[in-house]
Amino acid sequence: MAEQPRFQVKVFSPYQTFYQGSALSLSANNTTGPFDVLYNHGNFFTMISPGIVKVNTGYDMVEIEVARGIMRVADNRVTLFANV
Repeated sequence: MAEQPRFQVKVFSPYQTFYQGSALSLSANNTTGPFDVLYNHGNFFTMISPGIVKVNTGYDMVEIEVARGIMRVADNRVTLFANV
């Protein structure tokens, strides 16, 4: 079976890094509702609503509770600055 395409994710706050590595998908919520990011997702910025951000690494599901955040998706890289 072929390896599924992955993208790079970094979820961090001013005081700690929650996750940094590759992922198959990332799920979160913004003011319009839940959304998913997959490989080759379009570039965008969004404000993250309070809740759980889920990172599917392909091996584990990493769940990170955030009070709010700013997410940037560009060139198969997701950067989420949480709890700011």
